[in-house]
Amino acid sequence: MTLPNTRKEALEKLERFAPQTGSQYALERNYDRGPSSRENVSLLSAAIQRRLISEKEVLQAVSHLHSLEASEKFSQEVLWRSYWKSWLELRPIIWVEYQLSLRNLKRRDFPRYAEALSGKTGIECFDFWRKELRETGYLHNHARMWLASIWLFTLALPWELGAHLFEEELCDFDSASNTLSWRWVAGLHTPGKQYVATSKNIHTFTEGRFFPDGVLNENPSPVSHSPIAFQSPIERFVPFTPSPAKTGLLIHSEDFSVETLDLGNFRPSTVAILDPNLISFRGQKSPRVHQYNQLALKDAFARSSAIFASPVELFTEGTLIEKVQEWIQRHQLQEVVLMKPWQGYFKDNWETLEPLWESLSIKCRTLRRDYDRELAGKARSGFFSFKSELKPLWHRLKNGNKKETVWEVLADSKPAHT
Repeated sequence: MTLPNTRKEALEKLERFAPQTGSQYALERNYDRGPSSRENVSLLSAAIQRRLISEKEVLQAVSHLHSLEASEKFSQEVLWRSYWKSWLELRPIIWVEYQLSLRNLKRRDFPRYAEALSGKTGIECFDFWRKELRETGYLHNHARMWLASIWLFTLALPWELGAHLFEEELCDFDSASNTLSWRWVAGLHTPGKQYVATSKNIHTFTEGRFFPDGVLNENPSPVSHSPIAFQSPIERFVPFTPSPAKTGLLIHSEDFSVETLDLGNFRPSTVAILDPNLISFRGQKSPRVHQYNQLALKDAFARSSAIFASPVELFTEGTLIEKVQEWIQRHQLQEVVLMKPWQGYFKDNWETLEPLWESLSIKCRTLRRDYDRELAGKARSGFFSFKSELKPLWHRLKNGNKKETVWEVLADSKPAHT
């Protein structure tokens, strides 16, 4: 099993897998046959998370081969990523509370936590998936759900600690998808709807590899929680218009395929690419994740260097604020442009730079892809309401250009309505 870690590899993988995204995917997607047999899933999640390729490119490739009806299951999986991002963007308190809980839980002792981390619980399937995660940086989506359910309901461990394990070891870790998926399994996302792993389901969809009969807690008590209302303003957008100011373009690991953006006549004075290692993180990324990040970073640097006439720099050492400040001053920049960070670690880090803009009289302009603009602010309830966006989106993408229009994000003075 190999996860594509360059844009070229991801595009090639997409071309090979796209023919399978119709009815065949719907029939096969739930089967976890082990790390040596991943032909039924795309393995593109890590590349999409860093946008080595974009969701638009994936859906366009599928739309040229299948109808929406035939490829609905696969297309919905792509849409889930945007749902989670949009949902968390409207409710940032979830991310804040998760970080606070994680800090407190790390100081406490849980009887089976060490067993779970080491993969020595005695639950054969759980221990196998724990080892697979450590060795490959990947788990089948069904295995992630099973592992999370066993972590919560059989081992009686906090969901936050499980989410943090995935943060450290999944190559396709995404703050929104990971945090909210763990909450969903726990029954905190949809009232009264926990995801409970059963021995029968595991036996069926691992094709008999595992059968933890009588081992799992298959009747857990509901988890009490309070509904979360919208808390953030809905984003407003205007067409991105380059200014005559001396501008630096900053590329980060939430969007590594700048060549897919329609930037018009934008000609940055300088371009900088951020190493994910500059982003402070409460924990330790696994060697597998670190290796993936470095290969993706190297690829982004090579592609960006070929695109822009202006100098392209790679920021790999020091602190984020030191590197950005030195870059601004050395090039005498008047503004910085970047794709707007989503809720998560990079956004947390980036917000610490706000005093820098004022002290250096710098304007910071953030952008969104047209794909994201169309879905922003629409995750107001459950996914089944959100997925109504898929049909009109599908038809626009199918007949649209390959490059994406970009929009500048403006702060909105009106709060989102509950």
